Amino acid sequence: MKAMVLTGPQKIGIQEVPMPVIGPNELLVKLSNCGICTLEQRLYTGAMVIHYPIIPGHEAAGEVVEVGAEVLGDFKVGTRVALDLVVRCGECYYCRTGQSNMCQNRLKPGQKVLGGFAEYRAVKATQAYVLADSLSFPEAAFSEPLSCCIRSLKKVGLRLSEDLLVVGAGPMGQMHLQIALCMGARVFVSDPDKARLALAKKMGAFLTIDPTSEDLVAILKEHTEGRGVDACVVTSAAHAALNGAFASVRKNGRVNIYTSYPDKPALPVDANTLHRNELTITGNEGRMEEDYLQSVRLLSFGKVNVKPLISRTVGFSDLEDGIKAAMTQDTYRVLLEHRA
Repeated sequence: MKAMVLTGPQKIGIQEVPMPVIGPNELLVKLSNCGICTLEQRLYTGAMVIHYPIIPGHEAAGEVVEVGAEVLGDFKVGTRVALDLVVRCGECYYCRTGQSNMCQNRLKPGQKVLGGFAEYRAVKATQAYVLADSLSFPEAAFSEPLSCCIRSLKKVGLRLSEDLLVVGAGPMGQMHLQIALCMGARVFVSDPDKARLALAKKMGAFLTIDPTSEDLVAILKEHTEGRGVDACVVTSAAHAALNGAFASVRKNGRVNIYTSYPDKPALPVDANTLHRNELTITGNEGRMEEDYLQSVRLLSFGKVNVKPLISRTVGFSDLEDGIKAAMTQDTYRVLLEHRA
């Protein structure tokens, strides 16, 4: 089969690799679409290294073409699925205590990690989530990142009728917005990019704010009786985004740092403020199995609309251009399309 193989920083190309052979508890899936996430961008630039060679890609969806003899689930040839391609071992302390997103072995070379930039992928049946017939493969490729956003809003403890500030209106910010609306929140979105703010408003944001030309804190307090928002999720890696987040939450407010950073910025809050205002600060890494299932269900129910987030699709021949495009400000998500 064909696969895009990364052999070093900025060294990726089409190779012929062996077709996967499935075990008795596995499925063989013909891939249709795979998102180009920040993880793949970091692998491409060399900012992150798992091992070489590697077939990147973990936001994938496709169709089952072979079912192992001992698969217990209701899978058959032709079943349409989204795939969890960041494998959890099920054996370590974190997996056994319901914290599989912290699996100690999830990216070790012995694991069959990623692999979405190939024509086919063998997976354990537990890695496959059945799609509604109405959900397209490009939309289903958002199951993984959407599940991470679901995990994020659980970590920040979002409750019915609360005020939430989403800092950053990129793809992750737009997905946080839509999930928060499903959870009954009133959502404010902050971003300096006017086009992204316009999309957030179209997606249902109560108010959008450009923090470079408007007084973010004053506007939020105006709409919250002087308190500030109940919770804030930071999806932007800009240091200024952290400042706005901590200045915007009320006493007893919560901040979740969703994004990762290329450096190690200090938090713009002192210990005494944390003490007196009883602030809660958390982060979140990845997602767990329940989050993934909920993501697929929300997409299948039509509760989250990811179509506006598809900026471009590319094939194997122009995948490298797609990776570079995905790293620019004027795109949301670029998808690999496994074209015939």
